[in-house]
Amino acid sequence: MKKFVPILLFLSVLFTLFPGVGQASGTNVVPKLYLNDKLLQTSVAPQIIQNKYTIVPIRIITENIGYDVTWLKQTQTVIIHNDTDEISLKINDNIALVNNEKVPMDTPAILQDDTTLIPLRFVAENLGIRVKWVNETKSAYLYKEDKPVETEKPSVPAEPTGKLTSIAYDGINNVIVNFEGKIAPKQPFKLDNPKRIVIDIPNVGYSDTLASQFTGAEVKMPITGHSALQQVRYSIYSSSPAAARLVLDLTADADVALAQGGNELIIQLTAPAKPAEPTPSPSPETTPSPSATPPPDEEKIYTVVIDAGHGGTDPGAKSVLSGKWEKEFNLAVSLKVKALLDKEKRIKPMLSRPDDNFVTLANRVTFAKDNKADLFVSIHANSNTNKDVTGTETYYTRDDSKAFADVIHKHFVKATGLKDRKVKQQSFRVIRETTMPAVLLEAGFLSNESDSKVLFNESAQNKMAAAIVAGIKEYLKLS
Repeated sequence: MKKFVPILLFLSVLFTLFPGVGQASGTNVVPKLYLNDKLLQTSVAPQIIQNKYTIVPIRIITENIGYDVTWLKQTQTVIIHNDTDEISLKINDNIALVNNEKVPMDTPAILQDDTTLIPLRFVAENLGIRVKWVNETKSAYLYKEDKPVETEKPSVPAEPTGKLTSIAYDGINNVIVNFEGKIAPKQPFKLDNPKRIVIDIPNVGYSDTLASQFTGAEVKMPITGHSALQQVRYSIYSSSPAAARLVLDLTADADVALAQGGNELIIQLTAPAKPAEPTPSPSPETTPSPSATPPPDEEKIYTVVIDAGHGGTDPGAKSVLSGKWEKEFNLAVSLKVKALLDKEKRIKPMLSRPDDNFVTLANRVTFAKDNKADLFVSIHANSNTNKDVTGTETYYTRDDSKAFADVIHKHFVKATGLKDRKVKQQSFRVIRETTMPAVLLEAGFLSNESDSKVLFNESAQNKMAAAIVAGIKEYLKLS
């Protein structure tokens, strides 16, 4: 497991390494907790149960440590998360999910007087702070590990962390930038008069091949055959520190999204979303009933993001079939879904991962948001240490995705022909942080030989793709 919630974890060490806390002289002593010498206050005191396990109110996390907390009422699950990590604790369940890995606990989270109390011992191994215990006062002093303070030195330009090796237009909607090392492009921004999109990439240089193309301040690459993209220009935006600038000259408005994986940056152009029509004031006589699916709109073009899980250096689960990996199944079905959706006049499909490249979870979420997707479908295959486990399941996180999950699962499980493991609520980043109805499909278990044979059968994949499309169309009332 990765390091997780280093400040949160101090509490587990406090109450596991110092068992005398709260038990002195047979009285219920409540220890004082200090973070960087500041006393931590909480309206609900930590508790020691069974004379050995400590549970603390989740409020400590939200008020003092800065992690987000999501409560899933239907499954009685609390998720502690930030941009990179998460712990999922189900009330009265001794199995936790730490970055989606199952981890056993000695005691579960509980609900007490509408307060969630969480156990912390199981995360002690990942503790990332220094703890000082003062037994006389029953106090724990916790300190973050500060970065060493360096003597100020004259400014020296940092060495570039990466090099751009090629820039090309794929003939459809994407500008592909290949690179070596590491790059961290800034958020694109738009300018008018003339219309253009600007992308700055700090701390990078150009390969010798690209550098040789510079005969002036910039290199111009004319584009033909695109409805909006006229030209791509790239330049040395700064030499100290090194930085590159890419400019996309436009003849019409366009939206842009970045997807990065492996050593490839994809700059994807899309038609801008149409502004919403003014909504007339509702009639006071009637109030429409809630609907599980959106009302039909004879004009609307729906954007659907198809997300092929894993990819590139992240192969996902390994199949029991020789040489097969989850990323291959995910991409194969995603491409089939897109091919079918391309035939639908009122659906615009977009792939978050169009080939075998690694795309971060954050970039998948950003891609869907930037393209104002109406639906998000993430395609995966499952795995389990028990090779007998089999079946198809569909996940959602936010309540507004439940109706979509029910509809698409109905079609999907019928197409796989595997055991129906039902629709479940769980926190996965790509379906939690997206803002449109979003589902994650687990087609079957690659750890099971029968499931694997189905998943890597092309005829079965075609049925799955058709089922996903059928679910999308039914939910959008386009069938």
